[in-house]
Amino acid sequence: MSAETHDEPAALTSGFEVPPAVHRAAQVLAGVGLGILVAGLAIARERALASLLTSGFYFLCLGLGGAVFLALMYVANAGWFTVFKRVPEAFAAYVPWGAVSILALLPFVASLYPWAKPGVMETDHLLHEKAAFLNVPFFAVRMVVMLALWTGFTWMLRRISLRQDAERSPELAGRNVRVSALFLVVFALTFCLAAFDWLMTLEPHWFSTIYALYNFAGLLSSTVCAMTVAAILLHRAGALPQLNTSHLHDLGKLMFAFATLWAYLWFSQYLLIWYANIPEETVYFITRTHGTWAVAFYANVVLNWALPFVLLLPRPAKRNPSHLLRVAAILLVGRWLDLYLMVVPGGQPDGVALGVFELAGFVGMAALFTLAVTRTVRSTPMVPVGDPYLVESLHHHT
Repeated sequence: MSAETHDEPAALTSGFEVPPAVHRAAQVLAGVGLGILVAGLAIARERALASLLTSGFYFLCLGLGGAVFLALMYVANAGWFTVFKRVPEAFAAYVPWGAVSILALLPFVASLYPWAKPGVMETDHLLHEKAAFLNVPFFAVRMVVMLALWTGFTWMLRRISLRQDAERSPELAGRNVRVSALFLVVFALTFCLAAFDWLMTLEPHWFSTIYALYNFAGLLSSTVCAMTVAAILLHRAGALPQLNTSHLHDLGKLMFAFATLWAYLWFSQYLLIWYANIPEETVYFITRTHGTWAVAFYANVVLNWALPFVLLLPRPAKRNPSHLLRVAAILLVGRWLDLYLMVVPGGQPDGVALGVFELAGFVGMAALFTLAVTRTVRSTPMVPVGDPYLVESLHHHT
């Protein structure tokens, strides 16, 4: 007699077999990309480190965004997403890998952050006043604690979800809600601190109170786009046959909403600084709106909001998989450009320099992200058969 049951065929209880060629290509690209970055530490240290920070934070945010998406759905008692729940779970499985990429920056803090350079605190009065907070030991402790908390919470969310498949216990659904509620509170505080620590202190004389929320909007927008891409590709490969146009429609609406949220916060930050016209605040935008930086600055708004807004307005556009893939690709490129504009101009005010180190950083980290996600997809049943909301999701808007 077959080990399968009539209501749980093998397609529901086994992972998706990723083509070996994809796995090998990701391994090669990860090795080459990260190898170039290591070589760059000796050739062009500042550019290599900026590339590692930009792409490392980009993909860490995708992993964290998967966990945040899950947590938001759990506390809202939402069931529509359950069919593709393994996608954000696979993203969340990348968080430990992403944590390592960020920790790799610690030995080079003095090369990346102006406040960490020897003697700066003694000669710069403003930085001297921030010395109790901006010092390397405390910076390192904060980084390790935040990454440990995120890794722990993402592990718990995934572990409870897998236990649901094995035990079918309603109590586990309640536990997911409690863990998610706590995670969202902890994440809100720690992610704000991480955005201030890892990005804003690259230009330690400048500050913005909306900076963390702005980054949070970017995290949500890019994560929903990446999830949409992954879900569509898995559906086309036969791993998520239950995904329907109503699921895609809801994902498209979230892409539209988070892109608009990002634009609102971008405009709010820019407008407040522009009309206040305080020199220590405007210097941030003066650098970014002159020379070749100006092209990247305005392209940022076009890619992250203007194009997606127009392309996602019609209802049919949000139900068309091929169209959603194109719009998601635009937003994902825009998110990288947004982070590049946060990280690089402070140390490279003369203009944009895109070359082998920037490409290697993105390709290497993208391949590492792909390895982590496909490893999880291969080892986990694609449909969460123990989730109490599965039936609701299977019949979403049908």
